[in-house]
Amino acid sequence: MLRAAGIVALIVLTACGQNNPAAVASPSPVIAQGNWTQNLTFTGGISGQMTGILADTGDQVSACTGSKTRNGEQWADTFFGTVEASSDVWQLAFTINNFRGPGTYHYADMSIVVRSFDKTKVWLNAASRDTITFTLSTNQQSGTVDASLTDANSGKPGLKITGQWNCRG
Repeated sequence: MLRAAGIVALIVLTACGQNNPAAVASPSPVIAQGNWTQNLTFTGGISGQMTGILADTGDQVSACTGSKTRNGEQWADTFFGTVEASSDVWQLAFTINNFRGPGTYHYADMSIVVRSFDKTKVWLNAASRDTITFTLSTNQQSGTVDASLTDANSGKPGLKITGQWNCRG
């Protein structure tokens, strides 16, 4: 009995005497979105070249359904980037409403939205005069775009986007 009490006392004293420092979480590494390089040219309301995307932070999260999309579903790619050396952040969203596989999509098949991060400047395909030729490669993660968009605030033509895009999904 005395021996059991001694063992219990030793365990309690050892546990109470431990002086382990508090565990500190290590920072999570920044994980690149993959090869999200862009080669997009903007003319009109935004002028210049977008060559890549920004790292995810807070409400600024890039996403792409990519190769997971099946026929009849919605395919989407949303990303954030800057144009040239400007610090203005722009969100681009490409959405194919009724996905039919890799190939070319036009105005009636999809929507494109470009907006400033604070959402005060917005362009989209809203008017029948807006034209879109959007190609989706066989991997469903890259292609080209040639789109004329309307200024959502004024209702007037306002932005042209041309070039190559990439995503990972």
